[in-house]
Amino acid sequence: MMAQLKAGVIGAGILGTQHATYLAKRGVRVAAIVDVRREAAERLASQVGAQAFTRYEEMFAACKPDLVVVATPDPLHREPSVAALEAGVPNIIQEKPLATTMEDAEAIYNLVEQRRARFFVNYANRAAPMDIATCHVIREGLLGRVVYGESRLDDNISVPTQMWGERTRQWAGGSSTAHFLLSHVVDLLRWYFSPAEVREVYAISQHEVLGYTPDVYDAYLTFDSGLKVRVKAEWIKHIDELVEFYMCFSGSEGTLIYNKRGGFNTLPGWRANLSARLTVEDLLAQREALAARGATVRALVHQPSPTTGWLSAGGEKTMLSLEYQGLGYGDPEDLVGCFLESIEQGTLTPPSWKGPGPLPTHEDGLKQTQITCAIVESAQTGRVITLNP
Repeated sequence: MMAQLKAGVIGAGILGTQHATYLAKRGVRVAAIVDVRREAAERLASQVGAQAFTRYEEMFAACKPDLVVVATPDPLHREPSVAALEAGVPNIIQEKPLATTMEDAEAIYNLVEQRRARFFVNYANRAAPMDIATCHVIREGLLGRVVYGESRLDDNISVPTQMWGERTRQWAGGSSTAHFLLSHVVDLLRWYFSPAEVREVYAISQHEVLGYTPDVYDAYLTFDSGLKVRVKAEWIKHIDELVEFYMCFSGSEGTLIYNKRGGFNTLPGWRANLSARLTVEDLLAQREALAARGATVRALVHQPSPTTGWLSAGGEKTMLSLEYQGLGYGDPEDLVGCFLESIEQGTLTPPSWKGPGPLPTHEDGLKQTQITCAIVESAQTGRVITLNP
């Protein structure tokens, strides 16, 4: 960094620990760790050479940080983020979602605008190489006009029942799969399909297993481009994996399939079957374009034969595809590294950022919260929720 940043991390749980250790490795001076649990704050502070606090007000007075990372539970983002803004902290990185209510989201958004602070929301999936590849393929029109999509992001039942120890029930009860899981999906969809925006939401939910938080949300999002995407998230699965994550998008000329986290007997991987109007030269050029964005994929020219046993629908035409086998994830802190470079250089498109468009800010957080809150409202009321432009 040109001038060493002095950082404070609010929240010493799983993500707070991850952030603090990453910042220290990047040469940021982690000066303070805040957690209401003194032992947790002191334990993490000792690992990174910081001072421990149980109240962020004391941290702001004692350390005057240049950067604050907010890594508190989903429903507890407003107070520390607002306090950091009111204390004059110029740079804030907050975990997703921006908030779990529109009141909280608007309070954070409005204060960021007033204070003119740099405020980033850590939608970490945006930095994954195969999500960057997905965004590129869609934005470049390589599938034609995408008209339908589906996403399934499911957690093992151990997440809402065990992940945070004795606090698990309270924390999961203050959130839901809409905020904890679908916030990832909603942000990715807005990014993939920009400048299109969600205009209508219809959703259902179920409360049959856990009791203190919905088991599942299942929603249809309609974009102003005409695109419709089904998004579903549950956390009551008794499975061997911790997470299953699948996405698929159907275009007028091609299809993209993305097994982000494969489930039982399913391998992770990514395949984009591209428009027949492309040439082999176009295919190779797109492979090179993705390589420049950090996504190394194979270029395929093949003749699929769609059959099921003796039944065939024809086909066997030459198809051009891009493909990747395996988990398409990078380091979970890759996006935070881009945030640090953004702070240093004063731009939302620093050289380390390989994805299309700018880095995610409070504006993206507000839009994402609006959509996930509409999912919750639609499931509660049984109505289609129309979002204002």
